[in-house]
Amino acid sequence: MNTFTDVQAMLAAFFESLPWPALMLDECGCVTYTNPLMRETEAAPDADGMLLEKRFPAYFAALHGEVPWLTPQAVAVSRLHAGRTVTECISLHRLPFGACLFVAVQPETAAALGDAQLARLASLGFMVAGVCHELANPLTAINSTIQLLRTSPASPALLEKGLANIAANAQRMLNISRKLNDFSRAGDDARAMLNLRAAVTDAVALLNHDSSMREVNVVCTLDETTVVHVDPGQLQQVLCNVLTNAVQAMRGSGSLYIRDSRPDATHVEIAIHDTGPGIAECDLPRLFEPFFTTKPAGHGTGLGLSISNEIVLAHGGTMRAANDAGGGACFYIRLPAVSA
Repeated sequence: MNTFTDVQAMLAAFFESLPWPALMLDECGCVTYTNPLMRETEAAPDADGMLLEKRFPAYFAALHGEVPWLTPQAVAVSRLHAGRTVTECISLHRLPFGACLFVAVQPETAAALGDAQLARLASLGFMVAGVCHELANPLTAINSTIQLLRTSPASPALLEKGLANIAANAQRMLNISRKLNDFSRAGDDARAMLNLRAAVTDAVALLNHDSSMREVNVVCTLDETTVVHVDPGQLQQVLCNVLTNAVQAMRGSGSLYIRDSRPDATHVEIAIHDTGPGIAECDLPRLFEPFFTTKPAGHGTGLGLSISNEIVLAHGGTMRAANDAGGGACFYIRLPAVSA
């Protein structure tokens, strides 16, 4: 199960239940799949394999960049549908297994769902795609190893090697499962009023028990009166993940600067700035994709930032990353603020 076609078959039921039109593209820009709502908007809906440029010219004209589209983007497009002109919000996302998923959200659907719920549902869909693909790889490896050990009497050395391979792949699946479970089990009922400075202080204190923090200087400048309505455990998960990534980027030596600002009357934005080497410009657009990682193979699942982003979206906030002009990387976490 290593091809786009295999994973696409697994995802068909999910995408066919989406409350908005959606399609999939390969890296050449050919349409490989459309869900029922997307097919309803077409004069000739059974044309899989046709270039997006020919099948949906209005969508193609609205997108930026060249094939393959490696950078996620969201734009508005007007097109003729059922004898009238409709304006849609379209979004293009890069999937982990070498393809793109493209959604066209009709205005009435967007209004019914709301911007935050819409972004969350779409993002969850992309995570499902990544999870299916990522779990398929270790499952295939385990199955191949079992078949090899069954074909002939295995020597003690081969048996040991095979069992080690199975254990490593099983552990990877467990790690993915635990991360997803941590994200899914908390809901709105777990949210409470929380002092932001206290939450950040607790997260830093938790990390201070790690030996990798011994040569890291943390400078925290936060308003003492800012209050947010969040799930405390999930916010701690987000903060610890971003802080841990920063410490690893600095290889355990440097400074972390944590500050907050009020971009408007209803939001607070936390900025976590490290003095590490920064993030490669080509990696910035993909940081929040499921299973995308810049770490060596076997180090982490590549789900940390993706799940953190999901948590922040679920709270009605946003998350972004950038390289600081003075050096190092900076992560910005924006959350709705509550009056003290």
